[in-house]
Amino acid sequence: MVDELIDVSIVGEPVVYGAGFVALLLVVFTGSWAGSIPTLTHEGAHALMNVLTFRGLRGVHLSDGGGGYTESKTGEWGVGLYLVVPAGYLGPPLLGLGGAAVLADGNAWGVLAGVVVILAITFVIAGSALANVVTLVALAGVVLALWQGSNELQVALAIVVVWWLLLGGVRASVIMSRQAPSDAARMQSLTLVPALAWQAFWVIVALACLYAGGRLLFLGEAWPDGVWPFNEQA
Repeated sequence: MVDELIDVSIVGEPVVYGAGFVALLLVVFTGSWAGSIPTLTHEGAHALMNVLTFRGLRGVHLSDGGGGYTESKTGEWGVGLYLVVPAGYLGPPLLGLGGAAVLADGNAWGVLAGVVVILAITFVIAGSALANVVTLVALAGVVLALWQGSNELQVALAIVVVWWLLLGGVRASVIMSRQAPSDAARMQSLTLVPALAWQAFWVIVALACLYAGGRLLFLGEAWPDGVWPFNEQA
């Protein structure tokens, strides 16, 4: 079954358009529910940077309104915050872009396997009941699809997840709050750069990832040739 999900060409196929439309409907019309997966990825990026910067980690929390927070062991200040705080809104679009690159290479299994690993780790580090439930339901759904689903369903699910992260990353960065205790407000206090500038930065990254990820899924290449910094050398 694994072999049947590797070297599967999906670039420009109808399933890419259909899965993208489904993900768009989820992101636009289901509000905080659709934001739960990008939020888990957002908080997971915070958690990863907490570990990498030796700040320690107490847990990842989700709230009923679709928000969340990551609790470290070292309090509210430290040099590591300059990496931890920006990582959150970069997590979903960058992970979605990576998934699009893997799909464009024909490896839908790699995307689903990566989702299982990430959800399993998130379940372990979850610090609230809601985070546990959301993670467990998502994990069970992906595992069930891998176990009982058809190859077509598994490929479609992998593409929906990638679109979900790309589109959800844009949505999250656009609607983010710039008031305390948001990431934008925290970065303003850390750097004195206005919160609006930080929001603009995250929105630009998310849009760039959506553009590049979309091109990978539709055309098989992330950026047009001849455009800096991807211009070909003579």
